[in-house]
Amino acid sequence: MKKSLELIFVALISIVVALSFVPSATKVIDKVNPWSNGFDNTFGCNTEDITNMYAEYVEQWKKEISDSFDFAEEKIYNVKPNPDDIDGPNPDPDKCACKGSGWITHGDGHKTPCPYHAKQMKPLLISEE
Repeated sequence: MKKSLELIFVALISIVVALSFVPSATKVIDKVNPWSNGFDNTFGCNTEDITNMYAEYVEQWKKEISDSFDFAEEKIYNVKPNPDDIDGPNPDPDKCACKGSGWITHGDGHKTPCPYHAKQMKPLLISEE
C-alpha cells in the first residue's frame, strides 16, 4: 500500500512538472494566479509617484531625526551641536572629513577612501560642473 501511494505521488508531481513546461498550461496558471508574473508587484503605481507622495514625510522625518541627534548630543556630551562641524565627505577639501588626504579615519581607527578625494574613487564620481 505504501509503495503504491509513493508511486501515485511521484506520478502526480511528474505530471505537474511536465505541464508547467507546456505554454498553454502556463497561460492558464497565469490567469488563475496573477501574482506569478515575475517580480512586478508595483500594483500599477509608478515608483516616482510613490516617492513624490512621501517626499513631505521624508523631509519631516529627516528634520525630526536631526533634531533628535542634536538633542542627544547636547544631553550626553553637554555640548551644543555646531552645524558647521565636519560632518562627512564633502567636495571642498577644507570641509571634508578627510581634510583633503583622500582617507577618512573613523572612530575605531579604521580608514576608508574618501569618495571625493581618494585617487581610486575619482573616476567613479561625476562632476556637477
